[in-house]
Amino acid sequence: MIDDKKIDEEIKKLVLWRLETSVPEYFKLSVGGKGTFTKEEIRKHIEAEDETGMAFVDMQLNFIKAVASGKLSEALAK
Repeated sequence: MIDDKKIDEEIKKLVLWRLETSVPEYFKLSVGGKGTFTKEEIRKHIEAEDETGMAFVDMQLNFIKAVASGKLSEALAK
C-alpha cells in the first residue's frame, strides 16, 4: 500500500497515466460518503495527495496487483 502522507512519484505517474488512458471523459466515481467525482476531479485529488486521491491510488494498485497475480482472471473465470 501507500504511505499515509505521500504517494511515491512513480506510482503517482502510473495511476495518472492509467486514469488518462483507460478512463473515459464521462466517467464518474462515487467514493463512500465523500461524493461523486469526475475524471478531472479525481486527477486533482491524486495530484493533491489528499484522502480521496489516496483512495483512488489504493484502488488502482489493488487492481494492478490482482491482474499481475492472476486473481482477476480467476475471479472472472468463475
